[in-house]
Amino acid sequence: MIFIDSMIWIYNCDAKAPEHKNVCRWLEGEKDRKGIIDLEELFVNTVVVMEVVHNLRRRAQLPSDLVYGYVLSMLTLRNMTVAPLDRELLHISMHTFEKYYKYGIGGRDATILATMLKWNIESIATHDQKLLKITHFRRVDPAHHPPRILEKGKPYNSKTS
Repeated sequence: MIFIDSMIWIYNCDAKAPEHKNVCRWLEGEKDRKGIIDLEELFVNTVVVMEVVHNLRRRAQLPSDLVYGYVLSMLTLRNMTVAPLDRELLHISMHTFEKYYKYGIGGRDATILATMLKWNIESIATHDQKLLKITHFRRVDPAHHPPRILEKGKPYNSKTS
C-alpha cells in the first residue's frame, strides 16, 4: 500500500509541469514496464482529492472537463481507496499534527499522516520536503529520475537527488 500525495497526481496530469515526465513514468509506467498504479494498492484521502482539483483548476488553469475527468478516472482505479475525512480521522489528524509539529507540517499533511497511521500504510509518494523529512515511513519522490527512495529511518537530504 502506498499513499499518493496530491502533487504527484497534479504533476501527472499537468503536462506543462517540469516534473510531469518523471512522475508519469513512475505512476503509469512505460512501454515495457508497469507503473505503480498497476502494482500497488493506492490510497488518498478526500483532502488530497480536493487539493488536486484546486491546483489543476486554479493554478494550472486546466479546463474543468479535463480536471474532473482526470479526478474521476483516478478515483475509480480498481486498486484505489479514498479515505473520508470523518470525525475519527479528524481526531487522529489533530493528534498527528502535534506529533509531527516539529517537522513544520500543516493541516493537510496531518490528514495524510493520520490516514497512513489509521490504515497502516508504510509508504508515501510525495514531493513535499516536509513529508520527506519524516523518517517513520518509506518515502518515494517520483519527481526525480530514477525516483528518490528513502527507506524507513533514512534521513532526507534536500541536496542529494
